[in-house]
Amino acid sequence: MRKALPLFMLLLFAGNAFALSVELGIDEVLIVDNTVVTFDVPQNNPSPIFLLLESENTSLIKGLHFGESVLFNGVNYTVGSLYLDTLTLRLHLSGNYSSFRVLKKRDFEVSLVESFDAYIKVKVKNTGYYEISDALMVLAQGVGIVEQPVVLKPGESLTLKISPSYNQLTFMLKEAKLSKTITVTSLKELVTIEKIWRDEKLHVLLKNHGDPVGVTVKLLVSGMTLDKKEVYLNSKEEREVVFDIDVTQGTVLIDYGVVKQESFYFEMPKISLVKVEKEGGKLGVWLRNDGKASFLGKVAVYQNSAIVGEPYFADVTINPNEEAYLEFKVPEDVQILTIGVTSGSYSVTFPLFLKAELTAKAVNSYAKGILGGSVSYVITVVGNGKAEFGIRGLPDSIKAYFYYGDTQVRELDVSQNAQITLLLKIPNLPQGFMLNEPIDFSVTVNDIEIPLKLEVGGMGILPVYGDNWLAKVNYTSEHHHVGLPYRVMGNEITPPFAFEPWDGEKIAVLYGRHIRQGKDLRIHLLDLSGKIIASSTQERGRSDYIVFTEGDFMVMVEGEGYFEGILLVSDYLNGLRNVSFELRRREFGEGLRTFIINATSLRGQKLKFSLSSDRDVELRVYYFTLNNEKENFDPLSTNFKGAFKGKGKAIEGELGIRSYEDFIALAVIGEGNVTINFEKAGRGAEVGELKSRGAYLIIGALVILLALVVYLEKKMG
Repeated sequence: MRKALPLFMLLLFAGNAFALSVELGIDEVLIVDNTVVTFDVPQNNPSPIFLLLESENTSLIKGLHFGESVLFNGVNYTVGSLYLDTLTLRLHLSGNYSSFRVLKKRDFEVSLVESFDAYIKVKVKNTGYYEISDALMVLAQGVGIVEQPVVLKPGESLTLKISPSYNQLTFMLKEAKLSKTITVTSLKELVTIEKIWRDEKLHVLLKNHGDPVGVTVKLLVSGMTLDKKEVYLNSKEEREVVFDIDVTQGTVLIDYGVVKQESFYFEMPKISLVKVEKEGGKLGVWLRNDGKASFLGKVAVYQNSAIVGEPYFADVTINPNEEAYLEFKVPEDVQILTIGVTSGSYSVTFPLFLKAELTAKAVNSYAKGILGGSVSYVITVVGNGKAEFGIRGLPDSIKAYFYYGDTQVRELDVSQNAQITLLLKIPNLPQGFMLNEPIDFSVTVNDIEIPLKLEVGGMGILPVYGDNWLAKVNYTSEHHHVGLPYRVMGNEITPPFAFEPWDGEKIAVLYGRHIRQGKDLRIHLLDLSGKIIASSTQERGRSDYIVFTEGDFMVMVEGEGYFEGILLVSDYLNGLRNVSFELRRREFGEGLRTFIINATSLRGQKLKFSLSSDRDVELRVYYFTLNNEKENFDPLSTNFKGAFKGKGKAIEGELGIRSYEDFIALAVIGEGNVTINFEKAGRGAEVGELKSRGAYLIIGALVILLALVVYLEKKMG
């Protein structure tokens, strides 16, 4: 408190000039606008203190005692206390300057780029003010494993690859005696076995997730090595390795400096009846093996459990993913038959209804999907014969696919019955249709027309931002809500996000992490047909926003690479006016109404507000100009970080509007009939440039006050 009081008095009377105390270490530099400030002290006598000030065109070094000052480039530097145990100097600044910052003279940071079981890769970056020209040592468990010279200008970085991998590494600059330690919490597999499959040979698919590497691949059966392959995988490459050995069970072992293995076992064959044809007394049968092992067995034709086909048993071999044709003599008038397929370890039967006509119907005639998603319908076809499938009345932007099992089909030879899946893939934008309006179309099976209905809603749900537990417990919705902030992530561009219909003037605001990362994002406002109505144009480093009045709308975000941000759509008040509304409980479990107020016309003044309601409600007011202030906006959070909060049926308050204010956010939570009144109040203090003789008198008074501060600092120790 003793140290804060002089600074508070200084700022109170400063007027149009900044006055500030800064602590500067012997290993740090102070940057005031374009001036670089450092200091040094004699080894045996800490007085005087030598202050070095440098700018682009000039420099100055001066020895100063406690309380003495030096003027450089319009800024006055006064020497305060020196803490000998830490060699930290307190400097008092006064005069005209716009910014300052303190940096280490020499410093660096280490970040993890990749961590694999075969190696790890790290990035070393110079975060200090001066260039690093030193020897970099890497230690693991106190033992040096890497040493190399490094030369890094401020902001430059280099990448190191360290093998084998360690859980903890220490990086040390030998001459500067600086060190950083990183901990590797998990290691990924550099090479993985993606897939093992079998036809007449054994196939192994490998994938390299990192830098190029050589891999030894062994095939083991009962612990014995049957074959070995040497392969070289480029970065991110997938490679198929083939062994000319027909085995059904064993182990694949890979060695790339790290040994991994995976066992395999192939299932029994899977025989399906593809189609049958009967002409008089001749029956043609097509069988297919959809399994992963060859089938060797017999096929017979039965009626009422008695063999009626000739030959009685037909020998057949069907390799995986192949078909076989068999022919039998059967009675001409037969209608119901059974085909039996048997081997030593496998058997299956297929009942046949030979003269039934095809019928078709939809198991589900209605489906609802979202933009960028897919929906499916199940069609059952009963009878025997060829069925051809088609689509009528579906917009061209929605793609349709028919599947029988895992196979895409447009026609199928049906034997007794078949179940077909119609898959519709919905585009990211509503092209040729409107959101939330039914689309009538039909599926055709030969001459049979089956009417179907499709409804498309907006994109899936964005996560709610912040500590909004009320909006997260068992809550899903087909649309996003006005007044709630959402987390939004994307790569280059997101699909459009549909919002609830909302009348009146609104604002869509985008802020958050991307601003701290220096990324430039844009908001696109779309109607429900996917047409872009407006786009934001704010410059890089500022949160984007769009003001609009459309009641039915969607929002899409475009950015640079992968990005994260916060999206808020809210009611907008361009000027002060009184508002009245009914506040009801919303789908997410609470009543909420949010207003963003344009505060540019209120700068330097006070905003007074009063709320009246027929039921208890809560009023929250936030500064909403700076990015971190926008991130503090969390209307349903129990951790309030705003400027004003009140609860009851009658609430009054006021807020000082700063000279740079753009927006103020106001949220009302609860239920009831609410009226809010706004009015301007008296003006607040403004900060301007020094342009008059009065300003110079203030600076003179500031210098006198500064001397008083130094004297008080001496007296107080």
